[in-house]
Amino acid sequence: MDGNIASGRVARLLRERYDGFTVSERMIAGWLLENMGVIPFETAASIGNRVGVSAMTVGRFLKSLGYARLSALKDDLRGELGDAPWLLAPANSSGADSRLKAETAAIADVYRLAETAEWAAVVALLAGARTVLVAGFQTERGLAAGFAHHLGYVRPGVRSIDAGTGLYAELEEIGPGDALVLVDLRRYSRHFRLLAERGVASGGAVVVVTDPYCPWARDLTPHILAAEVSLGHFWDMNTALASLLNLLVDDVVRIIGAEQVHARLALLSESYDEFVGFQQRGASGVQRAR
Repeated sequence: MDGNIASGRVARLLRERYDGFTVSERMIAGWLLENMGVIPFETAASIGNRVGVSAMTVGRFLKSLGYARLSALKDDLRGELGDAPWLLAPANSSGADSRLKAETAAIADVYRLAETAEWAAVVALLAGARTVLVAGFQTERGLAAGFAHHLGYVRPGVRSIDAGTGLYAELEEIGPGDALVLVDLRRYSRHFRLLAERGVASGGAVVVVTDPYCPWARDLTPHILAAEVSLGHFWDMNTALASLLNLLVDDVVRIIGAEQVHARLALLSESYDEFVGFQQRGASGVQRAR
């Protein structure tokens, strides 16, 4: 999200009143906060379709903010965004080309997010925490596990929480100096909010990686990173989310230092070679194992 847009009057209004919003209103507010630059191309119906509410609900929400209709909000935003968005032709509402543009824009938004103070704070947490616990559920489970696996290569103390058992015994170990990373998308798992509450109560830092509509994360933590996954496909497209997680690992490497990370990787490689190994070591003259 562009820093100037994020600090504008509309964004401040949404943040100031966020605690008093209903769940549906929070989802709309979350989408608006993360997508200020594309609001010129949207209608109340298209916003409602993205969020999963009716156009009427969007209209009532805007009226509660003091805007008689979406066009009034766009007029207010025009001074903050400038003329550029209004001069761009919106993408077609259907077809592969439109979906490609939406997916590309979502990835570009992640790279813009990676330039913000919020992103830097999360990277510092992931680089400096004593222990990092990572959990994902359902369709996000694989992404969360992959993130934990990659982060575990570059720094010690990273563990993936097994959501399958429902025990979450690892949470007993979290405390001040630790970080809990939760990857949660719509329809938002009830137990992930409970996990976040436990993490906060234990004194650990909670990071929520989610989509722009999550209605509960802002209640519990300032460390929220959002990527758009609803891009007009039958299933949510997690390409932007995967980019977000990969960029986090890359920036953690930058904080820790490439030399230290390479030293760790060398040790891990030696351990792998000792305990697992490969059938053939290449040109070293070692014969193939039988």
